[in-house]
Amino acid sequence: MTAREPTQFAYRALREMGVCSGPPESTALELADKPATEVKALKYSPNGSYLAWAVADVVRIVDAHTLRSVATIDRPGVVDVRFSPKGTYLVTWERYTKQDDPEAAQNLRVWDAATGVLQGGFVRKSFSAQALQWTEDEKHCAMLYAGEVRFYVPAALDRAAHVLKVEGISSFSVSPGLAPAVAVFVPERGSRPGLVRMYPVGSFARAVANKTFFKADKVEFYWHALGTSLLVLTQTDVDNTGRSYYGESSLYFMAAAGNFDCRVVLDREGPIHDVAWSPSEKEFAVVYGYMPAKTALFNHRAEPVFDFGTAPRNFVRFNPHGRVLAIAGFGNLSGQVDLWDRRTLKKLCTLDAHGASLCEWAPDGRYLLAATLSPRLRVDNAIRIWHYSGALVYYRPCNELYHVDWRPAPVSLFPQRAALSPVPTGITIADPVAASATPASTKPATAYRPPHARTRAAADSGSSSPRSLSDMAERKVFGGVSTGRAVPGAPPRVPVGATNEMLARAGEKKRVRARKAPKDEAAAVAQAASISPPSPALSAAAKSAPDTEVEVLKRIRMLKKKIGQIDQLAVRRDAGETLELNQLAKIESRSQVDDEIAELAAKLSTFST
Repeated sequence: MTAREPTQFAYRALREMGVCSGPPESTALELADKPATEVKALKYSPNGSYLAWAVADVVRIVDAHTLRSVATIDRPGVVDVRFSPKGTYLVTWERYTKQDDPEAAQNLRVWDAATGVLQGGFVRKSFSAQALQWTEDEKHCAMLYAGEVRFYVPAALDRAAHVLKVEGISSFSVSPGLAPAVAVFVPERGSRPGLVRMYPVGSFARAVANKTFFKADKVEFYWHALGTSLLVLTQTDVDNTGRSYYGESSLYFMAAAGNFDCRVVLDREGPIHDVAWSPSEKEFAVVYGYMPAKTALFNHRAEPVFDFGTAPRNFVRFNPHGRVLAIAGFGNLSGQVDLWDRRTLKKLCTLDAHGASLCEWAPDGRYLLAATLSPRLRVDNAIRIWHYSGALVYYRPCNELYHVDWRPAPVSLFPQRAALSPVPTGITIADPVAASATPASTKPATAYRPPHARTRAAADSGSSSPRSLSDMAERKVFGGVSTGRAVPGAPPRVPVGATNEMLARAGEKKRVRARKAPKDEAAAVAQAASISPPSPALSAAAKSAPDTEVEVLKRIRMLKKKIGQIDQLAVRRDAGETLELNQLAKIESRSQVDDEIAELAAKLSTFST
């Protein structure tokens, strides 16, 4: 990858796969062997040299620069692909099926990426990014077995070169860096605490670091990019205090040299949502606490450095230079993303990435990608890319988008500037209204109630609105408490929450109203006639066009929002999506909306003269 070459990303959806250059070009690239069927897996090599994808019966590896085929592996049923750190080897995984032949049962296979030649295989009933771990120099790869971690040399995968035996081990992690280490975790059992031990790869006689702790059923490992420090996030399956559904969590800091370790002290109760190391400095950010969560920055001694405040956030990532920090709230949160300048510790902007389930920085550190993926959300799947100034520079809707992957590149190809760069001149800015507008909900969000309890729920809630005029009168009598629906022939119902004093006061009010009621039908007719009907002039005025400057401005803003929604529908139509009849009619009404905006603009000019 040369210094002049732009960034690149690839995506796969239900019926398409594409490769695009990143901003500012943002153009689709020609793929020589573009698959005609659904792509099951898609991945760049960590060094950015290769791109591999798997379809139903074949795995193809292409040069990420020229997009020309390098190797083809005729292997059906592959559902996941991974590369070794330098891109020398490709790992494929198929769903496990029981076989009599041990070699045929191997469903995790290692291939030479340049030639497509099989190097060896293993049996794995499940697969993740941590199933087969590599040292950064690719001299060893490691896999977890019962009570031990086996290290293999890629040239001889049929036998283990080294074995690390630790009783009760449940997970492990190999560090990055030139002097790789392996950290192993043994869960808490009975009165024995959980522990994490760290060993140099290939020298397992004595651990160089050791940390014990209680309340640890499982852990997540976060290594610094140099492999010199490790953050261990411990979690329990159950919170004994009953305050959290997701269990308890704690964070511990360990130095790979074994000369320092501690618990990271957090000043808020609640779960730890996310942790991220800065790639340029020995510091890390943590999002923690009950919502609204707090985000804080810590130094290499686990001491707090800066408080980013509290907000509904559960995600944090540094850009590759460590200069800009993204703090976001995804999942069941609103999808807002705050971008902070690490140097000045000031917030740059807030983005709206509603519905996003993937968020990654571009290798140049200037653009942030967020994607709404299926199957988490099967509607409004799209790719959005922002410049760190807050400008939306790319928007692409997709039908059932499954994955998006940036092509990795060394950060040295994109030198960091003294000041944050502005949006490049001449770049096509996507319409932020069309890209982020979401239809407003017509119903307020409420707690779920089963169908048989929905009618009574409205009656039991003192703050719910009355269902009829009689219900309104009844609530006034009983202090806002409804008696519910009356059944003819049944005994009168006592309102929920009504006391004897309330019932006595209600009976007295009914008797007073009965004494004041008209004595005969003629008096009732006269009383009804005394109520004057509403003025026709007032009714006509209520339906007239906006006649004040404020009302005209409100109407214009509403119409412009409608224009944004129409443009979004037009983009979906042009992308080949089938729209409903009412959506097509809305697109056809674009000219009428434009005309109304023009009329209101002319009317608005009369107020300023």
